[in-house]
Amino acid sequence: MKRIMIIMLTALAIAMPSSAQMTKKDTGNGPLSERVSKFWKKTKKTLDNAADQVRKEFETENSGLRKINGQYYMNIYDTNIYKGSDVDELCRLCRKEFAAKYPNVDIRSCAIPQTDWETEVVKKDNQVSAYSQTLYCYIVGRDGSEGFINAKFVFERQKKVGDTVHSKVKWPLWIRTDVLTNEVYTKLMVND
Repeated sequence: MKRIMIIMLTALAIAMPSSAQMTKKDTGNGPLSERVSKFWKKTKKTLDNAADQVRKEFETENSGLRKINGQYYMNIYDTNIYKGSDVDELCRLCRKEFAAKYPNVDIRSCAIPQTDWETEVVKKDNQVSAYSQTLYCYIVGRDGSEGFINAKFVFERQKKVGDTVHSKVKWPLWIRTDVLTNEVYTKLMVND
């Protein structure tokens, strides 16, 4: 996760100076609002291109995504492996978010394909200061007869050293949506 952030910030740092320089064409005659608008459009295009390059860099088979028909898709998870006492509540929260965005989609499954929370040590000044825990939840919904929607959510909580209470950092955060045709869905299911 830290590596992703570093690459994204690097791409942003590279993109900003090149798009932030106004050319003679930008500083020429015309109302200020038009010149600012042109400048903003150029900057936005450069940032969008940098974001696409970062996304493409991380979308590989090594990132847990699978390539079908030239596109990368998340795996389909339909079996709950997590058996924690909060499993029903976590799935309920994800279902609620999903249903709010897609009220006409039939939810087929809600699954947490982990046995437990992933735990990472958080350091400050080379000292352990907290523990960060992450859990992922996937929802697959049927979108009429046209296809499927596969959504990924993340729950993240932190606990300070010596503390007994976890504070919720992301609860849940919707991080990805794949819209799948029937053909792609079938290929993802067959390759499981």
